[in-house]
Amino acid sequence: MKPLELDTLDQALRAALASQDWERLTVLDAQLAAWLAEAPAIADRDALGRLRATYRETLAAGRAAGDELEQRLALLGREREGQIAYAQASQWEDA
Repeated sequence: MKPLELDTLDQALRAALASQDWERLTVLDAQLAAWLAEAPAIADRDALGRLRATYRETLAAGRAAGDELEQRLALLGREREGQIAYAQASQWEDA
């Protein structure tokens, strides 16, 4: 990947992150991993530094989104338990 491609990848990561396009981020992550596995010589350290910073932001945003989803699922689970208990109580009253 040439230095220009590092900047292109950085921009693609930022765009996907801004739109919270997790599927696109997954694809970009795989592309970056495959490129790094080739152990390329990197001439543009500045571009690499920008890409590293963007990647860290992306990881943090992914963790935050995962935590938020986990909290929502837990809330839905508690609400469902309450709905089941209410339905059972209503059935007992009707019996």
